[in-house]
Amino acid sequence: MNRKLGLIMTVLMGLVLTACASKPKPVVDTESTKPVITETATIDRNAFGSGYTVSDLASKFGINGDPLNYKVLYFEYNSSAIDERSRIIATRHAQHLGEKGGLRVNLEGHADERGTRDFNLALGERRAQTVAQLMNAAGASSTIETISYGEERPVDAAHTEAAWKANRRVEIKY
Repeated sequence: MNRKLGLIMTVLMGLVLTACASKPKPVVDTESTKPVITETATIDRNAFGSGYTVSDLASKFGINGDPLNYKVLYFEYNSSAIDERSRIIATRHAQHLGEKGGLRVNLEGHADERGTRDFNLALGERRAQTVAQLMNAAGASSTIETISYGEERPVDAAHTEAAWKANRRVEIKY
């Protein structure tokens, strides 16, 4: 009888100790730049559907908060190629348009003053069309219209590199 009682007590003590054990604390590797993700810590690597964390959006691209708050996309000289910052913003607008549906959107393409009037009108149109294609591919379910103003509506009329950079843009208008 003592033997059975001793065996039962041993099993019960094992169960009690197992049930009362605390969960292990997460381990943080301070030597590495990669964060350690455990079940108690999660990092949002897809903030606003961008594929980046909120802090990456701010530090790498200057996007503070929701990219939907930004409505101007900038381009390099004589180019209609979309950089990563502009892709993130345009994709977020496309997601928003897909959620809302039925909204009308105007994409206004602009160029700096360098180049002929006809060249700048064509460049502004290519920029707006590039953004429209990206937004449609990203799920925008709205009517997207493009228009080019070329060099006719500068945001900065100065004749400096900073002014030209500000004028090479597509504005998203709802």
